Amino acid sequence: MKLKVLFSSIVIGLIIALSWFSHLPMSPSTYTEINAPKTVHSSENPAAKIQTIETKTPVLTVNSRLKTTLISPVKTHVKVDIPPISPTKLKTTFTGDLDDHDAYLAYESEQEIALKTAYIQAAKEKVELLNSWLARGLEAKIDQTQIEFAKEKIKALEQLSQTLEEELKKAS
Repeated sequence: MKLKVLFSSIVIGLIIALSWFSHLPMSPSTYTEINAPKTVHSSENPAAKIQTIETKTPVLTVNSRLKTTLISPVKTHVKVDIPPISPTKLKTTFTGDLDDHDAYLAYESEQEIALKTAYIQAAKEKVELLNSWLARGLEAKIDQTQIEFAKEKIKALEQLSQTLEEELKKAS
């Protein structure tokens, strides 16, 4: 008895779903596709780009004959911050004898120095970029709290890179 009730409820549900979808317009031209976002080339500065994506959303409005119409395109601005794609550097692995503790410590020390040096270089480039954005923000007269926040971030990057430079000098 329970199977008959379950089966009949599934059949009724399918009939309701089919009747619901049969009232939708059959023509694919009624709905429009979302335009694909523009591609950003590696030669361009992606952080400075703002892309516009046009979408046409099908909104049902009832006319006297119960037809659907579309609303005009809605433009959405999306800020794109894509890092440049570059070939990865080969990872170095320890090739010495694992029983030689001093050699492995020297290898770890070299890795730490390379990491700190890379961070210092990246921080310098990021500070330059943030300073240019800060200058643009000052020209645009953005909110003072946002300006202070940006200055704090720049100061933190500079302090950490300075600390790492001092550590490298002490290690040398």
